[in-house]
Amino acid sequence: MKRYLLLLFWLVIQASVLSASDKAKQEGKGLIEQAEAKTNIFALPSFEMKANVRIENKGKPLDGSYLLLWNGPEQWREEISFPDYSEVQVGGKGIVFLKRSTDFIPVRIDQLHAALGYGSGIRQSFIHVALGPDETVKKIQDRKINGSKADCVEVSDHDNHTREVCVDGSTGALVRRDPFLDRELMPIGAKLFPRFLSYVENGKPLAEIQVTELKATDQLPPSAFELPPGAVSRPGCMNPNPPHLVKRVMPRYPEQERQSHVEGTVAIDALIGKGGSVSELRIISGVTPGLNKASLDAIQQWRYEPATCNSVALDIEAVLTVNYSLRF
Repeated sequence: MKRYLLLLFWLVIQASVLSASDKAKQEGKGLIEQAEAKTNIFALPSFEMKANVRIENKGKPLDGSYLLLWNGPEQWREEISFPDYSEVQVGGKGIVFLKRSTDFIPVRIDQLHAALGYGSGIRQSFIHVALGPDETVKKIQDRKINGSKADCVEVSDHDNHTREVCVDGSTGALVRRDPFLDRELMPIGAKLFPRFLSYVENGKPLAEIQVTELKATDQLPPSAFELPPGAVSRPGCMNPNPPHLVKRVMPRYPEQERQSHVEGTVAIDALIGKGGSVSELRIISGVTPGLNKASLDAIQQWRYEPATCNSVALDIEAVLTVNYSLRF
């Protein structure tokens, strides 16, 4: 009888633990879904965004402008303009038309796209944060981010790769951690979006956005979406599901650079193919010939689950970085 009671007590405890675990998973999933819905301005039928943008350029600030016109996923236009750089993207039915003044993505422009939190950037998007089919909630914990209380949901996949999605405790909106600094949420319909966004490294802002106008509109006229002369088309969409790195080969730290205590970050413009391989590698910000070559040798062996639009795999251009540090 005593053994039976002990077994019954153990079963009750186990059921209670499982129940708490299931509750945490449901709570975490709900937090993420509600926060994503609140921050996803692309669920609006039509809107217009204008912003002043600034990037660090050779130690000095460089000011520019930003424009986004949205009539839905099959009709949109995005423009970035600086004194020495311009970029225009126009989206259609599964097609993106691109014209820019360089044949690669400059590092600061990549950081600017990342700071915006949408588009084809692959870091801490405001759009694609929902649980994947092979992901599960591990735990929820309180954090303070930029002075505000946040509920942070730790998510893990079957390979034990983890990520964290944080939700502002007072607004219910998504909040990002380093290297991003977002401030002053502004309403647009039932949505919320930061008025100020920035990409920061070592306390220094490298790309900044100040939204000057964000408003819901009636359907914008077709003339607003005319293609720029010389634009090149490719399959794509405004917010593709980003590629997912499944095989990373670490670079060999060249002995000469190691002995000389050379550190730094190599940035490479690359095409991540719909088959998962990496090609068309190009150094856009290097350190030394030795570190640059080691980075190219490693990255060309990386493999991805490809980016997708509406479940269709596609090639996508991205800036990949390799950081070399001798500090432990």
